[in-house]
Amino acid sequence: MGEALVEFMPAPAGQTMAGADHFDKFAGGAPATYAAALVRLGVPAGLISRIGEDPFSDFLHEALAAEGVAVDQIRRLPDRQIGLCFHECLAGVTSLIFYRRDSAATTMTPDDVDVEAIRSAAALHVPGVALQISEGAKEACLTAIRIAAEASVPISFDPNMRNLLGGTDTAQAMEEALSLADLVTPTSEEAAAITGQEDPSRAAVELRARGPGLVAVTLASEGAVLASGEEVITCPGFEVAVVEPTGAGDVHAAAMMIGLLSGWELERTGRFANAAGALAVTAMGHLGEALPTPESILSMLDG
Repeated sequence: MGEALVEFMPAPAGQTMAGADHFDKFAGGAPATYAAALVRLGVPAGLISRIGEDPFSDFLHEALAAEGVAVDQIRRLPDRQIGLCFHECLAGVTSLIFYRRDSAATTMTPDDVDVEAIRSAAALHVPGVALQISEGAKEACLTAIRIAAEASVPISFDPNMRNLLGGTDTAQAMEEALSLADLVTPTSEEAAAITGQEDPSRAAVELRARGPGLVAVTLASEGAVLASGEEVITCPGFEVAVVEPTGAGDVHAAAMMIGLLSGWELERTGRFANAAGALAVTAMGHLGEALPTPESILSMLDG
């Protein structure tokens, strides 16, 4: 559940936004990438969101449907448009500029939550940025999380912290989401900001103590620290040629959920998710060729 976007990246890769003469267009947004990654890995998934009826919304809707993502929970508003994001990746560092003021997703409310759809789901995923884009979206996401928790539906929460201009106050909402989640997947920077612990292992342990059964603190190319119960392990990453890293965390989180739902042991889950996240940075965009397949993950693990 959350905000889908249409994203523009300077082409060819490595150009600055200011200097680029050409931009490529991609369907994206954290929850859209997460859902598409699940489908590519063989797990049915849908998106709860709002978009407009503008051409960019059409593009996003068609791209998700083409990936096999269920779009029946995406509400289309005639008087709004989808949010846009422009970003550049220079030496592995991504800068983002969002245009989402009064976008369709910012108008989400608890009325967008289909109670029976949540209760019957295998799991629910909410990225933290969806809590930040508006008060209505925050309450909608918290409503979905509470319904899932009451129905014992596994909840995945990615803090996905952003410095948003005019963003909502999410401190209390973040704490509630963390306490109700079954799986939490922050970056090392986010884990440190939440816990005050710079060491990823200590941060993972502290986050685990707040409620989640499984915590994965991602370390970019170095892999991830996983904490479950009393077990804390570090799963190494994979060396790949980085083309564009945005969205890799969403793919990693989706792969972690597959491991959780499958009942895999911690190391197997971590290696699978690390391979998925690594493959996601080897192509531009978030959907299509940027998504790993079971075969490509297996090949990387076997290699």
